[in-house]
Amino acid sequence: MIYCIIGTRAQLVKMAPVIRAIEQNNWPIRLIHTGQHRESMQSLCEDFSIQTPWQPIINGSEVNSVFKAATWLTKLLWQVLFKARQHIIKSDSSNDIVLVHGDTFSTILGAVLGKRSNTKVAHIESGLRSHNIFNPFPEELNRLATFQLTDIAFCPGEWAFNNLKKHRKIERINTEQNTLLDSLRLALKSNDNKKNSQEVLNYAVCSIHRFENLFHKKRLVKIIKLLKITSEHYPLIFILHPTTKKRLENTGLINELKQYNITFRDRMGYFDFMNLVSSCSFMITDGGSNQEELSYLGIPTLLMRKTTERQEGLNTNTVICDYDADTLKDFLNNIDNYRYNRIDYNISPTEIIVQRLSEFSNK
Repeated sequence: MIYCIIGTRAQLVKMAPVIRAIEQNNWPIRLIHTGQHRESMQSLCEDFSIQTPWQPIINGSEVNSVFKAATWLTKLLWQVLFKARQHIIKSDSSNDIVLVHGDTFSTILGAVLGKRSNTKVAHIESGLRSHNIFNPFPEELNRLATFQLTDIAFCPGEWAFNNLKKHRKIERINTEQNTLLDSLRLALKSNDNKKNSQEVLNYAVCSIHRFENLFHKKRLVKIIKLLKITSEHYPLIFILHPTTKKRLENTGLINELKQYNITFRDRMGYFDFMNLVSSCSFMITDGGSNQEELSYLGIPTLLMRKTTERQEGLNTNTVICDYDADTLKDFLNNIDNYRYNRIDYNISPTEIIVQRLSEFSNK
């Protein structure tokens, strides 16, 4: 049995091609949801034609505040530590495997759930490092802890592969690229039927959702100032994640932004989002997944962070802003220098992963 543990939208987007391939092979799979994100998860399943039903570990509303995050984490930890066998049923380390993804709390707790159930753990998107435990926080710590619990590591490139050299007990597999490449291909194939996705239009897209930005008041105020400057040059479409929307409303900052050339849109399905992004002039984001997607698309990207654990796009289309106004202005003045034609690699990370998972397909 293949158990796939997912908590966030980003994890589902990146795991969707793997889940699809497992379903198409008619291998036994169980999708376990931690409840970290809930809104629009079903629409993502519909985008990617995922048929397997979810098995929730806990029920409740989406985690969109510090208090809800603490409550959710406590409940989930209880389930993982004391009720593991209810979720990983009759597990056998020789025939079963637990798939976890990325660097969230759901990742490490999913890995613990696997170990508590005597099941092998495979970490997809493994080996990424910022080499700074405080940036991003707590993701870097989550990654380090997950490495200690991993049996098989699927690393999205040689750099990530080499970061795990000292973990000699881990079976390392280089998938060469991230599974996000396959997700993006599916989205572009769908969207190319709607429009010419190579056409560049005069607008920018913004997505700010990381806790380290939203709940650091001084940093959030800096970001808002930078968005105001940006909107004086380009119409800005601001994608409001539930947590972002609530935080901006609670701080009153959303009212300031409404006075500028900024349009707000609620978070949307992945295919619709990529349809929007694939034609924008540039994007401002704090998301690592966006950094990767935009590197494949060749779209100028201003990364609203101090550092990144990913190599994609650096020194080509991606500029790390570090919340600095001069960096933003230089980026805006030289947008065309950060744009290039879409890249498509002759590789499918999903195929590499699924080939290795075939060992666990018979139960």
